Amino acid sequence: MRAVLRPRSGQPEAPPVTSADPCLQALRRCAAGHADGLAELFDRHGDQVFRLCLHFLRLPQEAEDATQDIFLRVLDRAASFQGRSQVATWIRRITVNHCLNLLERRKRQPLSLVDEEQAPAASAVADPSAMEEQEVAAEVRALIDRLPEEGRLVFVLREIEGLSYREMAEVLDLPAGTVMSRLSRARDRFRQLAGPTARSLGLNLDED
Repeated sequence: MRAVLRPRSGQPEAPPVTSADPCLQALRRCAAGHADGLAELFDRHGDQVFRLCLHFLRLPQEAEDATQDIFLRVLDRAASFQGRSQVATWIRRITVNHCLNLLERRKRQPLSLVDEEQAPAASAVADPSAMEEQEVAAEVRALIDRLPEEGRLVFVLREIEGLSYREMAEVLDLPAGTVMSRLSRARDRFRQLAGPTARSLGLNLDED
């Protein structure tokens, strides 16, 4: 997967930045029209953005298209970044909002069969342990898909991506207490859905 980057000519040099956020200078360069700034942000965060898109959209091609759109949004909005959060948190917020918008749009479209070429194909893996990992991952994804939307959001951000409560609150623009209660309910629901196999799925579902 490659970002489609187009350098802009005749732009001024990006101003120097002093910050503990390693991505802020790249974002400032992006805002000044320097393609290497966007390329650096993509290198740092592209994989995570794609994973989040894939968790919510399910189809690899849609997730890849969404990832491209998200980084174009990052480019368009770079100059408006006000530094109230880390750049990584800001990009995750753009990602979540974009995916939610796509899911809402999908709900309004007529139901259709998934194109077999788009559907994730099971690759032939000779290693039995690798096949087992794929099966467990598929089972986890299937269970996550059955969670309510708001629960699925916090569950993926915490249990799959490992964000802290503070980071989740910033990404979702919610109070930390709301995030914690939603996650607790999502964990309970996941345990109910998984039944006796919950502990074997490789997730730490203990309250923390």
